[in-house]
Formats: sequence, structure tokens, C-alpha cells
Amino acid sequence: MNLMKLIRNEVATDTSITIIRADQLGKLPPLPYATYKIIGDRKGRGRENLSHIDQPNALIETKSQERNATISFNIYGTSHDNAYEVASQLRKWFEGRGSLFLDSLDVAVASVSDVQNRTTFLVDSYDEKWGFDVIIRYMDMDEYEIDYFDKVEYEITIERE
Repeated sequence: MNLMKLIRNEVATDTSITIIRADQLGKLPPLPYATYKIIGDRKGRGRENLSHIDQPNALIETKSQERNATISFNIYGTSHDNAYEVASQLRKWFEGRGSLFLDSLDVAVASVSDVQNRTTFLVDSYDEKWGFDVIIRYMDMDEYEIDYFDKVEYEITIERE
């Protein structure tokens, strides 16, 4: 989702919080940092909208449909309290500055869950993390050309009794 790249860049500019995609291999950034995972992308309310634009050589059909995406964020901190503070800061970004930023992209923040403790026990230590989920609403647009046909061949047959 290209939108996530825009969100990550804007969050980094506004808050200095680094966000990476969850469940991937590679070197981790220094603490604190956040991970994201898109855990749902489903059809929103309403029906699909179809519109057509007549061009000289083709018919352009546009399909648009409301979609809702759920994005889960986990924040890893230098301590239990640090992870909570960074998670709260990121959550507030989605309620304030981030909501305005997304609105400029025609994306609405539908809801932001409360910050929750998501600490997990590893083999011999704890992985301190706090997290929350954001549901965004956006329009999915698909535009394509429908070819015109230039000539129609037909045959008329008259039945006589």
C-alpha cells in the first residue's frame, strides 16, 4: 500500500518515530521504533459506483468503491514506560496532525483504538511493546478503457409463409 509509505514519511517528519513493516527480515532500527501490519482491507458501506466518459476512440469506465483498512501498530521502546509514551504519541498523531494529513489525501481516520499493552515473553526476556489499531476509510478507484467497435455486421432474414 503506497499510502503506508506516505504515512511513514509524514510520521517521521512530524514526530521522529521510525515505522517499519512488521514480520520481515532485516536489521532492526534503534529503539524506540514502531511496526505496522495491515490486518484487514475490506469493502466499506454502499455499492460500487460506475461512471463513464466518452472519448473519441474509447469509452473510459471508472469504478469506485469505499474501502476500510485496519492497520495495527506495535511500538517497541527502551523500557516499558518508553514504549507506552511513544505509542501514545503516535496514537495522538492519528487523532490530530495525522488526521489532517490523511484528509488531504482523501483518506479518513474512521477510528483509533486505545493503546494496549502487547508485551510478549520471549525465551528468557520480555519484548516490551504497546500498540493500537487504526481504521482508515478511502475510495478505491479503478479506471480502464473499453474499446469501441467500428463496424457491426448483421443480416436480416424475412420468413415467408
